[in-house]
Amino acid sequence: MNIRPSISKAFHTAMTAVLVIAALTTSLPAQRPSKSNPRRVAEKVPPKAGWSGIITFRKTLQDSLHTDEKLFGRVDDSERIKHDQTRNYLYQGQLLVNDLAGTGRATTKATVSLRDSESRKVTQNESTNCHAFEPSRMIKSENIDKKLTEGNATGEAASYSISTVGDTFRLSFSLPEFEAKYTHTESTTYSNLCANSTRKPSNSSNSSMTRVPQGGSSVEGKIDPKTPDILEGSKTWTEGTAKIKGFTYTITWRLRRKPQPLMITDIRFFQPIYPSPSDWQEIPDKLFAVDGNQVKVIATVVNLASTDKTATVNFRELKEDTDLPDGSVTATIPANGQKDVEIIWDTSGYAWQRSGDSPVPEAARLVEARIPDDSMQKGLTIVPKPVILVWGFWQAGDAMRKFHSYLNAVSDRWASSDGMTDVRKVSTDNANDLDSTIRKMQRRMNAWHVDLVSVQNGGLTARVYVNSIMPTVFDGRPTATHLVMVGVPNLGTPCAAGIMGLSFKLNTLNWNAVAELSEESMKRFNLLVNNTNGTRFAALAVRTRNSVCMEDTPGDGFATIPSAIWRTKVNAVMRAQVPTRQIMGEVAHFRQILKWIAIPPNGDHSPDPSTLNAVTPFRSEAYFKMASFSGSNSDERKPDHSGVVLLKPNAPAAMNMRLPATSRISVVFMAPPGVTATLVNERGETIGVDPAGSETSADVFRTITVKGNYPAGQWSLRFEGSVGGDIEIPVTVWLGEQAGDKRDLVG
Repeated sequence: MNIRPSISKAFHTAMTAVLVIAALTTSLPAQRPSKSNPRRVAEKVPPKAGWSGIITFRKTLQDSLHTDEKLFGRVDDSERIKHDQTRNYLYQGQLLVNDLAGTGRATTKATVSLRDSESRKVTQNESTNCHAFEPSRMIKSENIDKKLTEGNATGEAASYSISTVGDTFRLSFSLPEFEAKYTHTESTTYSNLCANSTRKPSNSSNSSMTRVPQGGSSVEGKIDPKTPDILEGSKTWTEGTAKIKGFTYTITWRLRRKPQPLMITDIRFFQPIYPSPSDWQEIPDKLFAVDGNQVKVIATVVNLASTDKTATVNFRELKEDTDLPDGSVTATIPANGQKDVEIIWDTSGYAWQRSGDSPVPEAARLVEARIPDDSMQKGLTIVPKPVILVWGFWQAGDAMRKFHSYLNAVSDRWASSDGMTDVRKVSTDNANDLDSTIRKMQRRMNAWHVDLVSVQNGGLTARVYVNSIMPTVFDGRPTATHLVMVGVPNLGTPCAAGIMGLSFKLNTLNWNAVAELSEESMKRFNLLVNNTNGTRFAALAVRTRNSVCMEDTPGDGFATIPSAIWRTKVNAVMRAQVPTRQIMGEVAHFRQILKWIAIPPNGDHSPDPSTLNAVTPFRSEAYFKMASFSGSNSDERKPDHSGVVLLKPNAPAAMNMRLPATSRISVVFMAPPGVTATLVNERGETIGVDPAGSETSADVFRTITVKGNYPAGQWSLRFEGSVGGDIEIPVTVWLGEQAGDKRDLVG
């Protein structure tokens, strides 16, 4: 093991002799005044023996090489040679120093370990002909070479010294040599060889013992005059060049002069690595935990006395100024030894703090471990839970991008991803894709929990995921902590009535997925999909229109308010002058959602036991898989007239219809914002129009509603405008007065 001296220039000359003497004695003689420094006078240097505590030493290297090159001298690009090389080196040493008696002759106890793993894999693809009459074949060879050195030991330090001169200290130590096991394995395999090839697979393994040299170093520093009996610090440096990666060394020390027998010498944080709850790994200083993850806090307590000692360790989070739950642990520490004392910390909410009525991020957390005679603090970064934004079919991309930007504005460490809904699938099929998106985010961020924010029929996909697919995490909580639904038609939308059964020739959209949103279809959906499984639901209804399609019920032009907030205990209704496709881009909507998902530590983070079923939770997996939510139903309201209009570029189109006498006509259709729709009576008079570029033209479903005394006659609905290609426009026509208040359609 290499030893890296680090001696300051101030000690290279006159102080060298003094330091040697100081290392062997417990006091330093007074210095004579120097001619070069006439102001300096001789002074008595007090004894500085009795330093006790812990020193740690780490030597690490993580290196890799990956190449993929064309095989030299060959013409075929598929003939290649690939090199994959990795090395992971970790040497760890810990030195327990005990000079509790203050003699200057400290006893030491060292613990050392090494794991040096090297792996090299060479893969070669080579084209050859076994016979002249046969086509060429690609031969693949794979050579794997692995080397592993692993071992550990305990014993006294090979050397140790500490000296002080004035306000400067010098610490030097060497850890003991030890033996480790070295294993070398090598294997070669081939595939697609010619029948008469002389190449054969091979496999070999050899083991031997090897000596691991001493590890250690020297450090110098200043003594803080405010705490002259405490030496604490850390030093890290890296060897190597711009082309050759070198080892990284880290030394930490925590020493006290004549301390109490019990000292806290270290605090470490660990968390389980998704998806394995038993794979706990230490959180490096530069990394983080995700809000809601379990974190294991370990405090190392050292006993310098000759008898066992018992102490209670209290764990506290200082930013919140509160004890951590179950944060007091009593432990017995063996004589002249140490013990790790640990708690499991549920970090739910610790990415946030409350500022007035709004949550604000608070990622930098500070944990203190305290015993009666000592304490130690260490920081941990906690970032918000990732947000999966579950799209609806028709939400505008720029609005969704705005929502992501709002998240980043709150915290640049707030991860988010899009859970896209496929327009070719119904919600039950899209839920499996959502599950895949969530799992990818969990692996990327090591997040055991996420929050879901959904819009329009994306909320139905999210409900299916929560009801039937979402796993419960090992901590007993749901994967999705929150599901926020924005403009989700939980009771269906009247706009989708009459879509089922229309004849479409262009397969630009799965019209079953549109028909799934009808009120009758959602009755069956809600009978089967009503479990929250612990996820906390919240719903945001947006009032942009006083009527939704042919219904005189307010909503966002797609979902009515009663449908959007159906059976949710937490909900809000907001007014906004935006089209349906843009509701996720409104910053006011984001602020409301933020209040629901950014819950500080003192908020309620327990799973929600309620369901969306007002009567009895009903869940039959077999029936759920067979259920078709978009099938026809005799109870569903039927339009008085319906059809599909084919609109071609630069060619107006129309649907003619014979209507009876009526006092009201509502025409519901789906067309791009660049299309103008005009309702004309049999005399050619324009009775109603929804022009291109109008405020309502950007809604998913567009409506022309007219009221009056209209005699029976021939009517025409005309379409014209700019379209990029052939499109089909579904049209439903509804006559007569419609109900104003919507009732709860299920239960």
